[in-house]
Amino acid sequence: MTKIDKVDLIAMIIKVLLRFYILILIFLLILPAAVLANLSPRSENIPDSILSLASGYVIVVDKQYQKMYVFHKNEYFSKVFEAPCSTGKNPGAKKVSGDAKTPNGIFFATKILRNSGPRETYGSHAFPLDYPTLSDKKAGRNGNNIWIHGTTKQLLPSQSNGCVVLSDSDLHRLTDIIFFNKTPVVIAESINWVSPNKVSTAKDELESILMSWNKALTEGDIKNIDSLYLQGSEIKGKRREALINKIKSIKHLNKHFVLQPRDVSILKQDNNAVIMFDQIVAVNSDNSFHGSYNKLVLENINNKWYIIDDVTTPATPDKKLAQIDSQQDPSKSSAGEPLRNLITKWVNSWKSGDMKNYRSCYATNFQSKGMNLNDWVSHKADVRKNSKIINIRIDNLRISASANSATAVFIQRYNSSRLKSKGKKKLELKKINGEWKIYGEIM
Repeated sequence: MTKIDKVDLIAMIIKVLLRFYILILIFLLILPAAVLANLSPRSENIPDSILSLASGYVIVVDKQYQKMYVFHKNEYFSKVFEAPCSTGKNPGAKKVSGDAKTPNGIFFATKILRNSGPRETYGSHAFPLDYPTLSDKKAGRNGNNIWIHGTTKQLLPSQSNGCVVLSDSDLHRLTDIIFFNKTPVVIAESINWVSPNKVSTAKDELESILMSWNKALTEGDIKNIDSLYLQGSEIKGKRREALINKIKSIKHLNKHFVLQPRDVSILKQDNNAVIMFDQIVAVNSDNSFHGSYNKLVLENINNKWYIIDDVTTPATPDKKLAQIDSQQDPSKSSAGEPLRNLITKWVNSWKSGDMKNYRSCYATNFQSKGMNLNDWVSHKADVRKNSKIINIRIDNLRISASANSATAVFIQRYNSSRLKSKGKKKLELKKINGEWKIYGEIM
């Protein structure tokens, strides 16, 4: 073999090796990503109605496939509930009373109704929805008593008179999910499933409206606030007086704090949308913030979004959680204050390291994460010992109580020298010898 032939052979081998390495590189970079995309929870598709979700849950009803889904978001979206349901006997969106159709749109459960009679038709309880909404009324749609309720009979598809019906056992699972006037219920003829990473033009447009609304509010520019509303839907009367008073308070705070909307969630169904968010409106005497929960209801007309309604609810979340064991608001019952006092004691004793007081908050039969009370307190004492400072803040406290049992659900913001976290926590409580005690803790 000549010297030239050897050079050509070496060059050919190098080319083959390069191609081989390139193919291996492509295989390593692309194929695993595709496989992981199919396996990872972050790739789970969601209904395109959910443009963003900061906290809580979204209930979605697919009339075509007669399914109800519930979605939640921590770091990634997850489907936490799926069950068959039954909607109206007739297809299409509800228009008039008696048409046996289920309405389409974005709704909210307003309360709970207990059924003390036979449960074949309505199950053990029901959640009335706020149909007809303002958009429905504007469009001439009417009717009432649109509920999510249960049944103990065999569940058949498309057999209701307009309600969304679940088997009674599935309905019970919603009681820990539904938060009155906050948990959206999206009802659609069919769901369009999309990647949660998909960029939505509507999301950008709606976020822009929220920012404009907030800017006008904090700057006290009522004219600009009015410009965001559909003509004729501007804030008027006593609500306008309340807005002016709110502006006076916020305008002062705006000089000292960044008053951006917090925990923003955006839902869209066809030409209707709802933006939900928390907003600081005052500073308390102990320098903690006082806020309100807000909803902006919007409608798309000629490819432009307009606000058609707004709702502001004071931050009293312990009155809003679904309760099936008590028809009385826990904040107005004799149990309400002792429950909040126990939770305050529990937080303060943990922050200060007073393990004796901390232990006294728990029932002797307490269990959590496979630990009994002794193991739990010992574990917490070790954590406290190894953490120089522990700060805990509780947001969105919701209490549901009957005579001798209760649940407290809240967002816990935990910060120590070793760990920083934010998550939903649930305390299960029982009244023992006249005192409330924690017997279960779920993070």
